[in-house]
Amino acid sequence: MDAKRIMAVAVPLAALASLAACLPTVSNDELTNRVNYLRQDVDNLTKQQEALSSQVRELQAKLGVATPAPAPPAATPAPSAAPSEEGTQNLSSESSALYKKGFDLMTAAQYADARAAFADFIAKYPQSDLADNAQYWIGECWYSQKDFKEAAAAFGAVAEHFPFGNKVPDALYKEALCERQLGDEAAAKATLGRLQEQFPDSEAAAKAKGKT
Repeated sequence: MDAKRIMAVAVPLAALASLAACLPTVSNDELTNRVNYLRQDVDNLTKQQEALSSQVRELQAKLGVATPAPAPPAATPAPSAAPSEEGTQNLSSESSALYKKGFDLMTAAQYADARAAFADFIAKYPQSDLADNAQYWIGECWYSQKDFKEAAAAFGAVAEHFPFGNKVPDALYKEALCERQLGDEAAAKATLGRLQEQFPDSEAAAKAKGKT
């Protein structure tokens, strides 16, 4: 069980190695941010896997307590197989692989394909703790291409669709930067004000103090 969990978590960790390949084209600050974000994503994946494993154990215990009444062999349907921890780990590995695919494509500057991979992740795993992160990275892909209008919309979607996600403060900050690039100073100040009001203790709010 522990070995499988380590293998599943190792999938997104492998993306750390891919960051080294983009050192010549990414600033030190941006590289540091991406590494920190990816570490947070790994922590979230680990928590998801532990929660899923706990749910599986509880379900298996419940199924073991309930014993069906005897019935003639011909009329007895085949019992349904209890969910296995192996199946849970496979599902987690699949989601991790899809998320890593998007991240790898983004670091390789294949932004259109990266956006498609992240959008696919959100569609397949909308309840994942990483869904808001995936939406955030869609914004970063547009931002890297200097399409600030699309980037602002993508960053705005983080707070709109994932209001309780951990990426909301960062998304608000980047949304304000996009609005400033688009020449909408009033909107940028309003977004930064919203960031500082709703998330005063966040790192993004601290960065916003020098931008208002």
